[in-house]
Amino acid sequence: MSTARSTPCINPTAEDSYWRDAYRREPYYRRDFTYEDYGPAYRVGYTAPVRREGDFEELESQLRKDFDQVRGKSRLDWDEAREATRAAWRRATRGEHPH
Repeated sequence: MSTARSTPCINPTAEDSYWRDAYRREPYYRRDFTYEDYGPAYRVGYTAPVRREGDFEELESQLRKDFDQVRGKSRLDWDEAREATRAAWRRATRGEHPH
């Protein structure tokens, strides 16, 4: 059962800028991947709380489909993209994003 929460207000430009700067400091970061690889996973993560209701774990199969649809040239598979998506989700749902 999902918990009620207010829908976050997300600024996609600010989120992209944040993650472009921060992705190399994340624990899941691998040097053989660039921001262009991680970017689609972050976009799925920070836009999902606006588009969907529920917890990450409840929605993971749909988030995986979302990533597969928008991944473009990203070399990440879902197992590699999951933690980036989760990190952006957490940032968005905890209100840690800039306004």
